[in-house]
Amino acid sequence: MQSQFIKDLITLPGFLIHGERKEGERWIFELSLPPHCPICPTCFGRTTKISSKRKQWIHGYTNNIGLFWIELSIERRRCQACSLTFTVSYPGLPSHSIATESFQHWVAQLCIGKTIQEVARLLQLAYTTVERWFYQYAPALLPTSNPTVVCVDEFAFRKGHDYGVAVMDTQTRNVLSIASGKNEEAIVEALQPVASKVKYVVSDLAPAMRKAIEKVCPKAIHVLDHFHVIQLFTDALERCRKYLAKGGTKHGSVRRVCRLLSQRPEKLTEEERQEVRQWC
Repeated sequence: MQSQFIKDLITLPGFLIHGERKEGERWIFELSLPPHCPICPTCFGRTTKISSKRKQWIHGYTNNIGLFWIELSIERRRCQACSLTFTVSYPGLPSHSIATESFQHWVAQLCIGKTIQEVARLLQLAYTTVERWFYQYAPALLPTSNPTVVCVDEFAFRKGHDYGVAVMDTQTRNVLSIASGKNEEAIVEALQPVASKVKYVVSDLAPAMRKAIEKVCPKAIHVLDHFHVIQLFTDALERCRKYLAKGGTKHGSVRRVCRLLSQRPEKLTEEERQEVRQWC
């Protein structure tokens, strides 16, 4: 009864438990498979056991127990037909791995809000190992959503050399898709996965952006980000200043025009509002 309870706790019910002990803060469970005769992975013939003296240590994790170690005998077998020798793989344990799938998934969750280097040092694992587990399980940790408002922008893989396009959900701030390049075809490729649900697309003033959005999301409203709206206003104000300067207007009048155009409407007097309306 105790053995079955432990197997259910560590989520490996198909194993036999030969013993358990606690060293420091971690439990150690000695496991093995029930008597069986694995077939040859090549010719599916009968096999014979060669040895099982070597031990393998595997990290494990469950919510009930926390971190624990699994001590497992490594069984080598030989095929009677083709003489192939191989190591027996265990159900629920990845082959040639130092951890159970539940432990790897837990490490990936632990990386959220921390750097991979920090988690690797905390668990005394190799950086590349933690990095591989994170990128393997991280996509499954993302919340599923049907974004209706997305923003599209380009970024540099290598500044001045390689560029890409990214689409982000403005509400969750999750990156939804990435495409290589910054031309119209790349933008279309990045928008395709989210095109069916999108109602608003935020982007800059690039002509390629406008054409791609009209092609992939014809019903979506194209919104310019506030930075480029301010840029348009600033450019128009500069053109107005140059136009008045060329007309021989005094410097003081130019400064007055710039002040009135950049001022909030509610802060203008009625005379100043009338003056601005005449310019329009």
